[in-house]
Amino acid sequence: MTDRRTKPILAMDRSSTPQPASRAPSRTLSTVFQNMAVQDWVTTAFHSYMLLRVLAAPDSADASFARKLALALLTLTVCTVILVRGEIVPKGRLRAVLYRLGLFTPVVLSYFEMRTLLPALQPVLLDAQLLAIDHAIFVITPAVWLQRFNSHGYIEWFSFFYYSYFWILTAVLVPSLFFDRGRRLLELLVGAMCVACIGHVGYTLVPGLGPYATLTFDAPIQGGFWWEAVRYAVEGAGAMMDIFPSLHTAYPTFFALHAFGNRDRAPFKYVWPVLAFFAANIIVATMLLRWHYGIDVIFGLMLALTARRIAVWVADREHDRGGSDERQPVWEPIFDYQARG
Repeated sequence: MTDRRTKPILAMDRSSTPQPASRAPSRTLSTVFQNMAVQDWVTTAFHSYMLLRVLAAPDSADASFARKLALALLTLTVCTVILVRGEIVPKGRLRAVLYRLGLFTPVVLSYFEMRTLLPALQPVLLDAQLLAIDHAIFVITPAVWLQRFNSHGYIEWFSFFYYSYFWILTAVLVPSLFFDRGRRLLELLVGAMCVACIGHVGYTLVPGLGPYATLTFDAPIQGGFWWEAVRYAVEGAGAMMDIFPSLHTAYPTFFALHAFGNRDRAPFKYVWPVLAFFAANIIVATMLLRWHYGIDVIFGLMLALTARRIAVWVADREHDRGGSDERQPVWEPIFDYQARG
């Protein structure tokens, strides 16, 4: 004989028992926030800012394309953070590679985003104000003063170093991203991301074309092969209003500072003087080739120093993650270095 009193009890038990499906989203979000590193917050905030800026811009063909790209970069970043920091993707080589590609690639692509995003903002160019600051500091803006060195030899020398900027970015960042580890990797990548994010935000706040487009010079630049390579690269892929701050100054200087700070270990104990030499030549090239005002370079140097300080500060607080700190490591290793001895 069935006891009818058991039916409501069973129904009550089923309704009061938490279901895994209903708890999964909250558990995942809790894990995401617990594991998020400083660079996750920085890149997410940066891509959100870019999307909001272009959404508020007047409608145009540039705005339409830039909105799609900005949304894509933000979506890729957020999805990567959720999949990795939420531990939806199991720990292992796949997750380590996914995180590197999903967080690093959108930051790189954000520079190319600038080519349509900056015009879409329909900004008021601030070249006159930047030039006035140069006059207050230097009396004569460096690009005009340096035209006395406008000869084939000087132009080719400094054009080579200006173009080497792209090689340095690749040679420093890509091998480190996939083969470096520990505190040194943390410092390099968080600092590089700060340079990119702060620099690109600077482009939206202080737009300008640079001396080449706004000033009158005694003669055109007298270059050859390397000058043509530089001009082709800038005209073909440059954002055109990306002058303040000078990232051609900030990145090489930051790399030199990072290398000097880690000069006790290979490869940086060998390459830091080379990076410093290249950085110095690139800085001069930015003004000799008439791309930047002096104030752009000053803020580029300040950005490099600030990024280095931020990188060290973040590393001091996050290098124990995955060890004494039970949160997920900032950069999970791709390779099992311990197994190799």
